[in-house]
Amino acid sequence: MKKLFDIINKLALEEIEKFGGPSLNHYNLSLIKAEQIANIIDKKIDVNLVKCGIALMDIKLGECIKQGKQAEHVSESLKYAKQILLQNKVDSKTTQVLLNCVEAHHGKVPFLSIEAEICANADCYRFIHPQGVFTFMQTVTNRGANQNDAINMVLAKLEEKHNIVSLPCVKAELEPLYNNIKQLLLMAKID
Repeated sequence: MKKLFDIINKLALEEIEKFGGPSLNHYNLSLIKAEQIANIIDKKIDVNLVKCGIALMDIKLGECIKQGKQAEHVSESLKYAKQILLQNKVDSKTTQVLLNCVEAHHGKVPFLSIEAEICANADCYRFIHPQGVFTFMQTVTNRGANQNDAINMVLAKLEEKHNIVSLPCVKAELEPLYNNIKQLLLMAKID
């Protein structure tokens, strides 16, 4: 599985370099947190499988943003993931797990494995953890959002991801951060 992760990680980093998204900070934060979560839940979870899911879940996000079709990034990432997994002759069980990691990370599709649930929860750090929030705020302001619009976008993502958090270890870490960051953002809005 390490070899597969190395292949997928290389492709994900090439996409980030080419299209500028997702941010490298967000990508690395979710990889680190996914590994930590997997180790907390069960030492027998294949961390490289989880990291493959993280690398695939937003692999086409940057391209979709550049094309003005960000809402389609999950379906585009899913198509690309299928292609990568087929080219690398990944077995059907592993393919099913990884495709579910991609399609379930926004909480609209049920988790079919603990790996998919870990990926979705690790993704929440991108928008609830201070490192992720500051990165996202910078990203949206770099795209031209004024302060209030940027804060509203960050608040919307904060709420969306807060509703996806499902693992007790993640809830314990993110809940106080969610409350504090939400309060600060609301105070920072200009009337």
